[in-house]
Amino acid sequence: MVAAGRVARALLVLALPALAATTFHRQWHWYKADDGRSAAQLNDSGYITSGVVQESSGLYGVVLARIDHLGDTTSVQRFLNLDSIGGFSCRLPDGGYALLAESATKILVRRYGAAGDSAWEYRSAWGGPISALMPTFDGGCLVAGRIPDTAYSMGAIKLAADGHEEWRHCYYDPTVSASSAYGASQTRDSGYILCGDANDYMGSYLRLVRLTPGGDTVWARIYAGTVGPMLSDVREMSDSGFLAVGYVFDTSGRNAFYMMRTAGAGDTVWTRRLAPAGAAAQAAAMCATSDGGFAVIGVADWGDSARAWLVKTNALGDTVWTAVLPGSGHEVGNDVEQTADGGYVIAGTSDAGGGSMLLIKTDSLGYVAYGIAEDKPLAVSGRIVLSVEPNPASSLVRIACSLPGNDASRITLTMYDALGRKVFASSGLRSSVSGSRTSSFVLRTSSFPPGVYLLRLASGGSSAVRKLVLQ
Repeated sequence: MVAAGRVARALLVLALPALAATTFHRQWHWYKADDGRSAAQLNDSGYITSGVVQESSGLYGVVLARIDHLGDTTSVQRFLNLDSIGGFSCRLPDGGYALLAESATKILVRRYGAAGDSAWEYRSAWGGPISALMPTFDGGCLVAGRIPDTAYSMGAIKLAADGHEEWRHCYYDPTVSASSAYGASQTRDSGYILCGDANDYMGSYLRLVRLTPGGDTVWARIYAGTVGPMLSDVREMSDSGFLAVGYVFDTSGRNAFYMMRTAGAGDTVWTRRLAPAGAAAQAAAMCATSDGGFAVIGVADWGDSARAWLVKTNALGDTVWTAVLPGSGHEVGNDVEQTADGGYVIAGTSDAGGGSMLLIKTDSLGYVAYGIAEDKPLAVSGRIVLSVEPNPASSLVRIACSLPGNDASRITLTMYDALGRKVFASSGLRSSVSGSRTSSFVLRTSSFPPGVYLLRLASGGSSAVRKLVLQ
């Protein structure tokens, strides 16, 4: 009995952050088309989000918005008459933040204090295009993209905390005709790692470049063997190797979410491809998480609809769980950061209104709540549609599902606790409506301790997962 009591208390402790976490799904449509690029949590528990906007045909700008912890805007700054590239932002170590844009093909970085006051502005003497902005340990920031030199090469610029340019380097490779950086991060030795692609007349390739703190090349690798590839983000792992994410063209004829694990010198350890059933998928960004793992955001696209797709991995890069985030129409995730409550804030784009900035806040398991009952996703061919009510629950829950196509397979239901342990499994469940693709049944939960659980329902080759909170 003592052991059981300890387990129950542990579950309650784990459940508290999830129950207390605020979640939301917000869209903003200010101009002809808006495209969300970045999101970060601020010291006041609010957020910043930024993106590119199209004011009218051929006229662009960037938007930087401050959002409170409930998802409501508190201030919006618009900078128009800019190029269609940029719109990236990042939080800096002192609580301030920076915004990246391009003006007349010149790189523009604006630095703000924690209260939103402008601190300095940097303008380059030459153009981009640029694709990444990240904070550095010393209070400055790093800009990465493609920087013109004798060829079109992957490059980076290091700005100091006061805004002056410390160094600028291009990373030319004579074996390819061009290369670009789409992601960057700082390593524990204060150096950097860039990721992106490279191209020549034979095709395209993946590329990683490891840098010293001064921007000099430690090693550079080009990885062949994939079709239509790109690496969008990269992070150092605990063994000084790297995990990079992006997408490749899969044998199924669609893009697949791509993960590449390397050793410290860039040698490939393993590669993996992920995609929800029947969907194309791409990874756009990643962040390190408090448990030593990573969270990766991207898109799962079924053609008639698309959703932001969140993938959680452990410290080894193995998938722990995935979540197709709720929404409507076509929505994509472009940036992710873990928040102080263990959840995730995600910036992206929705096709609502012709193009809207999207900001999603999830809990620690990728769940987004609308009131007490879980949002019911739209039925899409090839996917199980699953609802669990009431949620939160106490003694019993009603589970309803709609199976894809003419799937006549038996239904399997599995329940996991907050530590990932299987606590219930039942196979061969039968539909309450004979011969129907719609099934419903009741699960008694009074014997389970209060806490957060995951329900996984599978039928044939399809599955769906929902979070269940027991009180």
